[in-house]
Amino acid sequence: MPTPPEGEGRMLEWYRHSQRNAITAGLGAFVIIALGITLLQGLDPSWMSAWWMWLIVATGSLVVYASFRAVECAVGAEWLKVGKAWVRLYELTEIKAKHRSNAIHLDFKDSAGRVVMVKSDDLQEDRDVWDLVYNGILHSVIAGGAETNSMVHSAFQVPRPESWKG
Repeated sequence: MPTPPEGEGRMLEWYRHSQRNAITAGLGAFVIIALGITLLQGLDPSWMSAWWMWLIVATGSLVVYASFRAVECAVGAEWLKVGKAWVRLYELTEIKAKHRSNAIHLDFKDSAGRVVMVKSDDLQEDRDVWDLVYNGILHSVIAGGAETNSMVHSAFQVPRPESWKG
């Protein structure tokens, strides 16, 4: 279980992909890699007789499995921690959403210059984690004037500050 950043309040929620999800992803990668090699060989399955090719397939699968199990997101009332990096959620100065590989990633920077980069799915898998993070995003954008890009607003329905003027 992750620990809170030094000097910060207690952890309220944390999330890590389940063992089942990681195994499923690893097995899926195994099949996709094997099919990919077969297609690259012109549908010739003779590559399967080389033991070292199976080592490549297995290594790729283990990398995918490990990447699913490696990410731990922890959140407190005012902070988000991903791995060893953390930010204060109500002091965010920059919030950027970017497409990286097959997912949308969120890049956070707080007033102390700390940076966290995390796949949005890793936050949204656990509803309580996402609620706490989203509240910090809203506060930082609306009350704090955090710098954002258009994907933050379109992908996560974060209102633009000008829409809150009353």
